[in-house]
Amino acid sequence: MLIRVGLEYGVGGRILAWALDFSGCFAYGQADAEVMLNFARSLLAYEAWINLHADQAWFNLINLDFRIVEVFKPENSSRLEGSSKPAAFFEDDFRALTQDEVQHVLAVYSWQREELLAGLEFMPEAAYDCAEQRTGKTIPVMVSQMALDCYDILAALKLPLPPFPTKNEALAQLDFTTELVRGTLPAWVGVEAIWEVSGELWSPRKAIRHMLWRQREGIEQIKALVG
Repeated sequence: MLIRVGLEYGVGGRILAWALDFSGCFAYGQADAEVMLNFARSLLAYEAWINLHADQAWFNLINLDFRIVEVFKPENSSRLEGSSKPAAFFEDDFRALTQDEVQHVLAVYSWQREELLAGLEFMPEAAYDCAEQRTGKTIPVMVSQMALDCYDILAALKLPLPPFPTKNEALAQLDFTTELVRGTLPAWVGVEAIWEVSGELWSPRKAIRHMLWRQREGIEQIKALVG
């Protein structure tokens, strides 16, 4: 089975490996060999996570053929060492989304959200205090940032969005962006348009990569703080 990988350098001083055909699957590493080893582990964990939630398997990872098909390195060399969000636009990001891909993305997004909400529901009060002491941010602030990041990703596609509810509580903001995602993603099927925002290119395929990446990053950050 061919596993196409896009490598992006300079994300927090590391290399970020994207699974181009498995939205929501990615891995980090300091060097090419390390990131590919971590990526193989992440892909197997991703398969197990999907199988835990889906009624039937979406894919079967056998006879794997890992191929780095695209590489993005920032033109500014200082960005390779500094902390930054991913910005790569791969050739693959021109490819329009299929109906099945959008349905899978919506499922992964919902399962991630359920995982987040379940963790917050059963989180001990002491964990909230620990998180603020270690990061200077409360967990509600982190959740609010996840919702805002998702909103900004949707906004990058020049969608006519209602204003982000900045005065609402974090969970209400999360509900707000979740409804936006569920309402807008089905219309992305077959769309090949490209938009530029502050010098960065965006497409529906890039947007789904970033939405699932950001939500997973936020979940793992909260887990690490309270684990």
